[in-house]
Amino acid sequence: MDASIVYKVAQALPKEERVKLYRMLKSDLIPKPLKKKDKIQSPEFTDEDALEYLFEKLNIEKN
Repeated sequence: MDASIVYKVAQALPKEERVKLYRMLKSDLIPKPLKKKDKIQSPEFTDEDALEYLFEKLNIEKN
């Protein structure tokens, strides 16, 4: 079956059915955009915060 035969058959459909067919073909031909996953936000801390954490965990006294 080729497109010209399908077109002739589609033209023979009532208007409501042609609209339904159009929507079905459109959904098949146009890919739906993928949903982007929200990026997990990492906690913000400074170098000083990181050093402080390490000093506390390693029981090192800060100079």
